[in-house]
Amino acid sequence: MVLIQTTYNPQPIEVKASVEKVVAFLLDVPTLSKCYPFVEKVEAVKPGIYKWTMQERKVGSIQMKAFHISKYTKVGNNVVQWENVQGGNMSSIGKFTVTAKGASSTIAVEATVETDIEIPKLLVGFARTMGNREMAQSWDAYVQSIKKTIESGSVVKVAPVEDVVVKDQKFETVRLKEEKRVENYNTMVSDYYDIVTETYQSGWGNHFHFAPFKNATETLETAVTRLEHQVADSARITKDSLVLDVGCGVGGPTLEICKYTGCRIRGLNINKKQVGIATQRAKDLGVSDRASFDHGDAMKMPYPDNTFDVVTFFESTCHMPDKAAFLKECFRVLKPGGRLSGSEWLQCVNPTEKDIVQFIEPICAHHSVPHMGSLQSYRKMMEDAGLYVHIAMDLTQEGDILRNWEILDGKTINTFKALPKGSVDPTIEMMISGAIALSEGARHGAFVLGRFLASKDLPRAKL
Repeated sequence: MVLIQTTYNPQPIEVKASVEKVVAFLLDVPTLSKCYPFVEKVEAVKPGIYKWTMQERKVGSIQMKAFHISKYTKVGNNVVQWENVQGGNMSSIGKFTVTAKGASSTIAVEATVETDIEIPKLLVGFARTMGNREMAQSWDAYVQSIKKTIESGSVVKVAPVEDVVVKDQKFETVRLKEEKRVENYNTMVSDYYDIVTETYQSGWGNHFHFAPFKNATETLETAVTRLEHQVADSARITKDSLVLDVGCGVGGPTLEICKYTGCRIRGLNINKKQVGIATQRAKDLGVSDRASFDHGDAMKMPYPDNTFDVVTFFESTCHMPDKAAFLKECFRVLKPGGRLSGSEWLQCVNPTEKDIVQFIEPICAHHSVPHMGSLQSYRKMMEDAGLYVHIAMDLTQEGDILRNWEILDGKTINTFKALPKGSVDPTIEMMISGAIALSEGARHGAFVLGRFLASKDLPRAKL
């Protein structure tokens, strides 16, 4: 369960009535409640204390029947506040502040609602965004209804006005077919991360990659950190190493490896927004003398030959249309004996047409991935680039990857798929559909996570 908090604090609204009349109305909770758009009933529990029961609503596969108990009090001459009383499955606190304005009054509202909901952690940011938007719509209608009811003397119920969501060019860009994804990868990938970065951070933290879980109780944070340490250890990164982390995101793995090993490290990213966030995080953590971030294309790296001891990557090469070019660049910028180490999204070996159509293409389309390679194709591309491959393994050998999407059960997936097209915010639709695609692909074995280790001009015996 995740606690979702939503707030409402709009500009004051003018009402053609005296302060005394407005305050008296706001204290008449049974009548006041009739102005709220989604209330089923309001019952007096004790003097000044009321139980609000909301209409039953459906969120994903969850049928929600929310209620809260609030105590209403008058503070001074012009404030009506309410506070939560224990006993509901949601809480509501806030206040109305009424101010004289000539022969009229203004009402200023401050309100906060909290509720627990079962939702994938990755989607918490979206849930909060949706909650705030829905609360704004509901409370805008509520306040307008209060105004009209006070002015007319009889209850006037106002229906919420839903936002008109326009699918801008960025959304169209990140959902292109493969040939267009290849052609427009630079803009597509950067636009994708402009859209999702803040939500990823709010729901997923600063480490934008998956990991195998060792047991049923291990947390995502522990699993992700363990994989990052494993990638660093296998590459033998030390405090004397100069490391390049490709597709560094907001610097989660980059800064973890810096902290873990004491190395000097650079992050390379095609998205300027993330470079800025990562740079600030390095400063905040006090490691900007050892960790820095560059904007650039990993298929055309802005570094001299033979620069780095190690190149790392965490689920970033999937966004590159020419993965062979990237691996050749790795060979070029690595010092002799340098190592390439990382993890990646992969398709299974020899996928069927059904695998491609039903599982792989939806993953690519919803995550701005031009196309995916396999363990074998990555191994061959590494070897063709001149690298010696030491590890090319399916991470299901090291743990359970399905736990990354465990909350997406069949009921949730089927409920979401049954929603009318266009009924969900396009950002949310893109992200939920993407999460479902990964879950279903992994469950059917069409999508796997892989880990790699390769070296430049260094045979296995000398590694």
